[in-house]
Amino acid sequence: MKRLTTTAALIALTAGTAAYADNHNMDAAKDNADAAMQNAEQAMENTGDAIENETKEAVAEGEQAMEEAGDAMAEAGDEMKQEANEMGNEMAQAVDGPFGADSDGLIRTRDITGGTVYAIDADGEATDWDESMSYDAVSEEWDNVGEIEDIVLNADGSFRGIVAEVGGFLDIGDKHVLLEIDNAKFVPIDDGSYSVVTNMTSEELESLEDIDEGPMN
Repeated sequence: MKRLTTTAALIALTAGTAAYADNHNMDAAKDNADAAMQNAEQAMENTGDAIENETKEAVAEGEQAMEEAGDAMAEAGDEMKQEANEMGNEMAQAVDGPFGADSDGLIRTRDITGGTVYAIDADGEATDWDESMSYDAVSEEWDNVGEIEDIVLNADGSFRGIVAEVGGFLDIGDKHVLLEIDNAKFVPIDDGSYSVVTNMTSEELESLEDIDEGPMN
């Protein structure tokens, strides 16, 4: 009888231990499942944050690219506008001719030869030369740097420039040079004659090739 009681006690103890182990394993499994769920939720949250950050970066890069493209287009537009203005000025100057828009009558060579050659600034310090601008009077700030000796035409009859007498003193040591019309503008004088103003300095004029009295090739 005592043996049966002991055996029954062992069986009960074993069953209780097994039940405890099962409960403990279930709790551990539940904890593991909860932890796995939390890890999954955290991973999804991290993935969402990463996608959001990448989206923001992509949008910012797109906006930057659009802004740069807009700046480039604006700069190109400004350059085209400037080129158009320059072309317009050149065309206007070509239509007006070397004597300006006001010279709608005939001009004799004697109205030109003997006129004074002025420099905007003989020392080269002035910066107000404007190729599209015409002058209707001699400025007191200009420097007398020579005299118009002759006019020069191209073979097709178009105006080339003038022969200017520069340098020297009292016709001693002077030289005759070709002053291209691109570097000169005619200025009307009150008596109907013309002078010339140039953007070249005295030194630049005197460094030009000396032209003799023979034919020009």
